[in-house]
Amino acid sequence: MNKISSEPKIQLDGINHFALNVRNMERSLEFYNRLLGFPVITRTETRAGLKHVEVDAGNVAIALFESPDLDLTAAQKTMTDDGYLHFAFTASYDRFDATLQALKDGGVTMDGEPRDWGEGVSIYFPDPDGHQIEIHFDK
Repeated sequence: MNKISSEPKIQLDGINHFALNVRNMERSLEFYNRLLGFPVITRTETRAGLKHVEVDAGNVAIALFESPDLDLTAAQKTMTDDGYLHFAFTASYDRFDATLQALKDGGVTMDGEPRDWGEGVSIYFPDPDGHQIEIHFDK
């Protein structure tokens, strides 16, 4: 068995951004910018002609790439006992009720009931393209 070295070979400072393929940029901006409140950092187009928008999610950027013909469903996994492909945001617990109501008012359907993990509560839901999202509310 390989021993894990305490001396890192590479030193990274954190995550700069993560990228998501979306089918419809305006629909995704309605969700990420207007509903979740993430401001747009930049709008560009790739050399291949894909629309590219980055939004500021607080301590990381989310890069959205419009790919209208991509079969996103085939690449996504839903919640199972084996694992759950998702990304998570954090918020303070005093914002739980208002956030849950805003999501419901925005037409977002929760993936089951909120889950109490002891140190906090999480809610799970998909974005308009089925990317699974968690908001974890620290108690």
